[in-house]
Amino acid sequence: MDPTADSQPLSEIRSRPCPTCGVCGSPGEVLYDGLRDRLFGAPGVWTFKRCSRPECGLVWLDPVPLEEDIHLAYASYHTHENVPAPRPSRLRFLKLGYLSHRYGYRASAAVRVLGMVLYFAPKRRAKVDSQAFYLPAMEQGRLLDVGCGSGQELRWMAELRWHAEGVEPDPAAVQVAREKGLTVHQGTLASQRFPDASFDAVVSSHVIEHVHDPLAFLRESRRILRPGGRLVVITPNIRSWGHRLYRRAWRGLEPPRHLQVFSRLSLAALADKAGFAARECSAITRSAGDILLASRRLRRNESASTGGFSRLWAGSMALAEWARAYLDRDAGEELVLIAHD
Repeated sequence: MDPTADSQPLSEIRSRPCPTCGVCGSPGEVLYDGLRDRLFGAPGVWTFKRCSRPECGLVWLDPVPLEEDIHLAYASYHTHENVPAPRPSRLRFLKLGYLSHRYGYRASAAVRVLGMVLYFAPKRRAKVDSQAFYLPAMEQGRLLDVGCGSGQELRWMAELRWHAEGVEPDPAAVQVAREKGLTVHQGTLASQRFPDASFDAVVSSHVIEHVHDPLAFLRESRRILRPGGRLVVITPNIRSWGHRLYRRAWRGLEPPRHLQVFSRLSLAALADKAGFAARECSAITRSAGDILLASRRLRRNESASTGGFSRLWAGSMALAEWARAYLDRDAGEELVLIAHD
């Protein structure tokens, strides 16, 4: 613990030094300093460091918030939101039909035909792939969504006939999820003490960047996976096109909640250290429009307007990033890690 932490006001987030890379142990160099939380108003001024080894590339906060104070950064966080259940629509049937083709999920012949339309809509297809966490169908396979928030993705996986349950530290989000009839455990992954080999799939979307010990997080995920089970992790990509464009205004930084932001190489290396025998880590463009638009607004200090021009701009930029990704493996705004033994 930082010896100066006790002298800080209780309204501030106390911190401790974190001078070396959590993946390879190398020293860090200052990437950005003087950063404040412009999204949810958490207190403090923050500095990001970057690993001195280019082949790693991890970026992290130094100093880093203390675990016992980090809740102060989430007082108005978006996981509290109760997103209503979507009404049945043609788009839902398109999704189900595509997933039937791509991953073997059950669907009628007519729905399977509808799903073929998504093969001509690559941006929409990328979102559908991630919403199913890139998982082949396994009816009544046991799935754990770590950091499930209010349960939007968890509910979709249950509709795909997974035996789906979640873990979420935010009590307000847990209450919202349980009101939807979902099985959600309150706390962290480590605090649940699940038995060995409990799940066929462990998934998390935009969680590992919030975790104080990401290596322990991956090792615990591996321990509770059954033989042949899959881990799927989605997280921001520090080497994305958006970060290169917007630098300190890039939406993926989000201090002080994002304790580290991974590169493709550093996340793959962390999976190796956690003991996974096989892993694939790649950059994806599914949220490019939203992330680039949010970054543009942060740079310009604009409000969260959703006007037609803004959406047109976001769509154009997302298309540009999608095209760029064919030549640049690191272009995508997010990373997806798929690992198993």
